Amino acid sequence: MIHRYTRKQAMADGMLVDVTAQARGCGFTVPVAMTGTLFADCESWADGADWGRGEPTAEQFVCWLLCFACETIRASKQTGVDRLPLSLSHFAGKPSTALVHIGPGDDGEPVVTLMYPGEE
Repeated sequence: MIHRYTRKQAMADGMLVDVTAQARGCGFTVPVAMTGTLFADCESWADGADWGRGEPTAEQFVCWLLCFACETIRASKQTGVDRLPLSLSHFAGKPSTALVHIGPGDDGEPVVTLMYPGEE
């Protein structure tokens, strides 16, 4: 028997973090998650960041990243692709890229996952 590691299991294990609630405010209409590594980086980027409006919370940082991802998807106008690069340089303060992956969830429903290259 082939074992399949499900999205639900990955969330329970902390490998994925469900950010659907934040993503809805950015225009996403499908479930959205990000890898635990990327989420932890969002928390560290928020820690001590000050863009003239006070220190952002980690949740605000995640929302900004999600809005940026949503705009990247809209602007791409590409068809037939399931992942798009997302520059994180503005957030990370150094050259860095994530991927926005659009694919099937555990039951074949459309889902979005933000991750670093190699975290597929």
